[in-house]
Amino acid sequence: MKLSILLLVILMTASCQIKQLTAEHTLISSSKNINVGDWQISSSDYAFNTAAWSIRKYSLHGGLQEGVEIIEIDNGEMLIKVIPTRGMNVMSVESKDVTLGWDSPVQEIVNPRNVNLNYNGGLGWLDSFNEWMVRCGIEYSGHPGDYNGRLMTLHGRIAHIPASEVKVFIDPLPPHQITVSGLIQEKWFKGANFEIETSLCTVPGSKTLKFHDKITNKASHEKEFQILYHANFAKELLEKGSELHGTIKSVQPFNDFALKTIDKYHVYDAPGSVEPGGEKVYQIIPFADKEGKAHFILENAQKNKAVAFSYDIDTLPYFTQWKNEDSLENGYVTGLEPGNSFPANRSHERKQGRIPKIKGGETIEYHLEYTILSTQNAIQKAKEKISKLNAGKEVKVDKNPEH
Repeated sequence: MKLSILLLVILMTASCQIKQLTAEHTLISSSKNINVGDWQISSSDYAFNTAAWSIRKYSLHGGLQEGVEIIEIDNGEMLIKVIPTRGMNVMSVESKDVTLGWDSPVQEIVNPRNVNLNYNGGLGWLDSFNEWMVRCGIEYSGHPGDYNGRLMTLHGRIAHIPASEVKVFIDPLPPHQITVSGLIQEKWFKGANFEIETSLCTVPGSKTLKFHDKITNKASHEKEFQILYHANFAKELLEKGSELHGTIKSVQPFNDFALKTIDKYHVYDAPGSVEPGGEKVYQIIPFADKEGKAHFILENAQKNKAVAFSYDIDTLPYFTQWKNEDSLENGYVTGLEPGNSFPANRSHERKQGRIPKIKGGETIEYHLEYTILSTQNAIQKAKEKISKLNAGKEVKVDKNPEH
């Protein structure tokens, strides 16, 4: 018994990185021809001393969302909706005071079988765009465009590939972490041969969730690849006067339109402050703390609601700020997007030397952490941490757009 507990402790050393647990539930498995259908489990099934929690899996019906499966995690403080049908993307994270997500004109969680990524010159990805967290990649990401006669569609394919394997883990040791993992395969004959193993974990009673992803090149040779974590915020966090804080080394406007407001890139305008369809994009280079992590906060104008997040910049060295200050009806939203490149077309990113490669058989890991802050005291402490890291440093503002 003592040996088993010791083994579990050793295997829990990294966030979400748990290989063997007493409580393991397979919900979907293409290799074993399993789909459990509607399913649920809760804290009442365990003799743990934690906040009440529950997990359930169910399917959506009607319209373009017919057949989409949802895994809903209620940890007692947050309600997290994961979409296995859409690459383990996260639809929303809801707490009592703050929601991570936005109001897209696309209201249904569209089934990938109803999305043609090649549509509208490669912009078909937008036909379903409405999640809080969307992974973009893996073979390519960014704006659509031609590459050697092939259309590279907007932000790649991974967000529209259903998970092949989905499991839920309940940690038998305190604090009884809940983990939902998925395996998504982006493969085609004589082309992409990637797998991404996603893990989302949280602790009962917590307002923090973590991502631990692993991208593996299953091919025998080196390949280019891209990954972008397209996290989208609005709801209670975005309004006139909302502000972005971060460990920022430099900022550059994407184009001439973004250049016009480069001096207040970190402050947001009201809905409808741009022409319909208008947007501002800024290319940010963050710097890391002693642990190799970049830190950011998005806070509302009243400074009483915020989200703080951090991630490893050795694997995600670039950060894109997308300010879509369009009307509420058209989708008022900001994207705060760590990535291993910026979101221009892959041909442009290659010219800039920003397309990384992954060796045959190699696995690269990604760690991101998000915390909802709903008191002025908690927000102030998080901002003080960033201020201390920024002490003695100035943000370099490059006023020469790349595009």
